[in-house]
Amino acid sequence: MTRPDAEPQAEPVVRVLETDAAPHHTGPVPQAVQAGGWIFVSALFGVDAASGQRPEDAAAEADLLFANLAAVLGTAGVGLRNVVRVGISMRNLQRDRPAFNQAWVRHFGEHRPARSAVEVNDFGRAGEGVRFMVEATALRH
Repeated sequence: MTRPDAEPQAEPVVRVLETDAAPHHTGPVPQAVQAGGWIFVSALFGVDAASGQRPEDAAAEADLLFANLAAVLGTAGVGLRNVVRVGISMRNLQRDRPAFNQAWVRHFGEHRPARSAVEVNDFGRAGEGVRFMVEATALRH
C-alpha cells in the first residue's frame, strides 16, 4: 500500500544497455543507453569482447567493430537497419578509410545512415592501437 504523502517513483529516463557480446568500457561508461525510442551507442571499438585483442588487418577490425555494434544494438531489440547516424574516428583516415568503407557496405548494405569521419591521434585506450572508434544513434520504431 502506498502512503498518500509518498512521492511516486518515476521511470528512469535513460536505460543502460550492456552485453558481454561486445567489449565493455574500463570506466563508468555504458555500452549504450536507451531513452524513449532512441538508442545511443557509446564509443565502440573493433576488439574481441573476450580477449580485448584487435585484428591485425584493418578490414577485419572494421568487421569486428560492426559485429560489436550489432551486438550492442541487439540488447535494445534493434539492428543495424535502425541506425540513423554514425560518428567515426580513425587514426589514419586516408590509409584506413577504404577498408572501413568496404566493411560499411558489407554490414549496412543499401541502408545509408548519416555519418561523419575525423582523424584523431588517440582514443584514450593505452596500448590497444585500435584504428577505429564509432558512436552511433539508432531509432526503435
